[in-house]
Amino acid sequence: MNLLIDWSRIESLVDMNDPEDQAWLKEMVTSLLENMATRVENLDRLMQTKDPKDLQSELHQIKGVAALSEVVVKAESLVKEGNVESSIIEGKKIPAIWESTKQELEKKFSS
Repeated sequence: MNLLIDWSRIESLVDMNDPEDQAWLKEMVTSLLENMATRVENLDRLMQTKDPKDLQSELHQIKGVAALSEVVVKAESLVKEGNVESSIIEGKKIPAIWESTKQELEKKFSS
């Protein structure tokens, strides 16, 4: 399985031998998992309502998750251009990518 997360980059941000750094990283990952659960639910709802402004806003919020970046940038660009249907086709890829990313994070940070 290809990893969606560049662990060497994440681990370069903290001292993995420092319990405080490890706790901070775990807190950030927990926050991300909670936030993205809400974002994926919102995205699903917005893809059904097809409101371009709200869909673009939600995609923009999700864009910061690196593993999702490429597909989200494409979906956001399409909806900005007024191509809502193509944006939704791209957007439907997001939950599966996020699920794989989430599993990878949970495996690394399960306690």
